[in-house]
Amino acid sequence: MIQHIPENEVAWHAGDGRNGPGNRKSIGIEICVNADGDFGRAQENAIKLVKMLIDKYKIPISRVVPHKHWSGKNCPANLLKQWSSFIARVRQGGSASPAAGSGLRRLLKVTRPMMRGDDIKQVQVRLGVPADGIYGPVTKRAVQAFQKARGLAVDGIVGPQTWGALFS
Repeated sequence: MIQHIPENEVAWHAGDGRNGPGNRKSIGIEICVNADGDFGRAQENAIKLVKMLIDKYKIPISRVVPHKHWSGKNCPANLLKQWSSFIARVRQGGSASPAAGSGLRRLLKVTRPMMRGDDIKQVQVRLGVPADGIYGPVTKRAVQAFQKARGLAVDGIVGPQTWGALFS
């Protein structure tokens, strides 16, 4: 984690104007994903940071909002798709792996760049395909075959129903 702006300075991060409460009274966090494309790890880092800031400043979880709250933009687009899961994981203090335990797991699918992570390796092991931790065409085809065999919607995406069927 890297802090760019001292806590006693205003950062123009919220997109709600010079005197907007987002810019003046909130803390902006940017979630950066490295070239390795491990969005799950980036989320875990963000969860730890948000939890630390909540504890430090006694911020209620209801006040943790995405950029969209202030600007109206679909931002952060990747995280908005799983915002309620992200907030639930902040409440729990994070978890070592989105695939473990609580059922709060990220949506796995073919993307560009390809998704990577230990949760993908766990899925690949369950499906009996090479466990390289990369969600590519081979994994997608294996997921589709699994979904078809289990009577699930065949879309090649590991969402809540497929997660449940794989790890129940």
